[in-house]
Amino acid sequence: MIDWPDRRSGRLPLVCLLASLTVLAACGGSSSTSDDRSPDPNADLPAAITVAPEGPPRTGGTLVYALEAESDGFDPTRNRFAPSGTIVGLAVYDPLAAFDADLEPRPYLAESMTPSADYLRWTIKVRPDITFHDGAPLDGVALKTFFDRARADALVGIAVRNIDAVELDPTDPLAVVISMKEPWAAFPVTLTGQLGMVTAPSMADDPDSGRNPVGTGPFVFAEWVPDNRFVATRNPTYWRSDADGNRLPYLERVEFRPIADVQTRNASLEAGNVDMMHTTNPRDIATFQGKASAGELQIVLDQGEKEELFVMLNTKVAPFDDVRVRRALAHATDREQYNTVINDGRREIADGVFSEGSKWKVDAPYPDYDPAAAQALVDEYEAEVGPIRFTLADSGTDSRGIDLLKQQWEAVGIEVDTELVEQSKFVINAALGDYEAYSWRQFGGVDPDYDYVWWTSENSAEPGQGVALNFARNENPAIDAALKRGRSSPDPAVRREAYAEVQRLINEDLPYIWLDRAQWAVVARTQVRGITNGPLPDGTAANPIGGPGGFGGVTFLTQTWLAG
Repeated sequence: MIDWPDRRSGRLPLVCLLASLTVLAACGGSSSTSDDRSPDPNADLPAAITVAPEGPPRTGGTLVYALEAESDGFDPTRNRFAPSGTIVGLAVYDPLAAFDADLEPRPYLAESMTPSADYLRWTIKVRPDITFHDGAPLDGVALKTFFDRARADALVGIAVRNIDAVELDPTDPLAVVISMKEPWAAFPVTLTGQLGMVTAPSMADDPDSGRNPVGTGPFVFAEWVPDNRFVATRNPTYWRSDADGNRLPYLERVEFRPIADVQTRNASLEAGNVDMMHTTNPRDIATFQGKASAGELQIVLDQGEKEELFVMLNTKVAPFDDVRVRRALAHATDREQYNTVINDGRREIADGVFSEGSKWKVDAPYPDYDPAAAQALVDEYEAEVGPIRFTLADSGTDSRGIDLLKQQWEAVGIEVDTELVEQSKFVINAALGDYEAYSWRQFGGVDPDYDYVWWTSENSAEPGQGVALNFARNENPAIDAALKRGRSSPDPAVRREAYAEVQRLINEDLPYIWLDRAQWAVVARTQVRGITNGPLPDGTAANPIGGPGGFGGVTFLTQTWLAG
């Protein structure tokens, strides 16, 4: 759904908006540096280095998973799920849909997802004979309750405002009919993440539902101690079995530990205090690849869409309400130097909203590093308006990234103040427009429809005039039209053309000053098996890692087990 910035110590995922917004992207922070910037000795290693299973899956045992951040709760209709929250959510809840190996959404908890010819109605039917952890049946009434709760929330509801009505299907007690205000051919994509994690109807009557999650998933909630651990135990009546008829899941217990400090998380894994973890730290990934090649650990890199790291500009406030200033910043930003200094040169340089190799990416011209061109724009603006001065903020604890940008921008005559802001306030300020420039991370969805909510003008607002998911508040009718074309058509060619237009227009408007792209990795001890996602319920190969809710580094633990 929406990836909020969850970054308490370095670059964590972006999704942390108010108490419900769910899915934003990840906002600031930085990576460790090194004085040794020689070529990466692990550059040619495979994307996955794992231990092959030596026998059939083993049942039982407790798997401890270190997460990069804590969540504010675990009710998908109310709370915000970053990558960390999504991983926990997929243990307790089942999504209605999941991505296959071709990155197409397929039914998961749903038995079918059937659109009308004009994509203005979708009939969602769930699988029969499934119950929630509290014994309630999964049926059309439960589906309607879930969608109605999500639509009613002030923040989560923004992501599904295109839904006009949810009605019970009079011909099938296991189905609902969802009517759209405008055609939504890509609707199943939304159902792979937070907005597809169906909650038990009883949660509607629980004022503290975020602390008492009840789903149909492979594990049953047992305990949550915020900032310490989230524990869930094996669901003895889970509806899924493996290809050999063994009831899933294999694990008896999972324990998620939020460990925001990168080095502490790494040390916990290497000491054997945790069994799995995820990370985007480029130097640590290289280190783990080396250890995995030596047989000491296992690692799998997410090969899907990467998240972009960038500076987000509030286009509704001066000086960024003038595109000349935004273009000056783009010309003044030396992305190569930034990647070398902050990331040891290990990350992909960003120049737009899609990664290299993505089927969606096109050549969308973006300003080159050109200090002279930046200086000319600064001089022109200042002659008409006055000096350019603003505050660049980050929500991490490491100021090196914003300090380097300050240095680059001040070299062309721009005055920059820097600030570190506590995470929860950081995200709220973004939603309310109470900022000027933010270090941010977002846009990791494998399907561009995930990003509709972040770019459409209908989700913008004047600063202080309400919550906006279009955090940059960039309003462009041509972008809106292209987003609608991409959302409403099932034709891949039409969709590619629409999102090509979006890319070009965003790089003309320049609400984002691109920096680099984050690579997600999942790392595990050598006794863990089934690190990547097993087959989908119909036996189809699943996307190995990443995708749900538009996040990388996310895996299901449904078919994970411990070997001895």
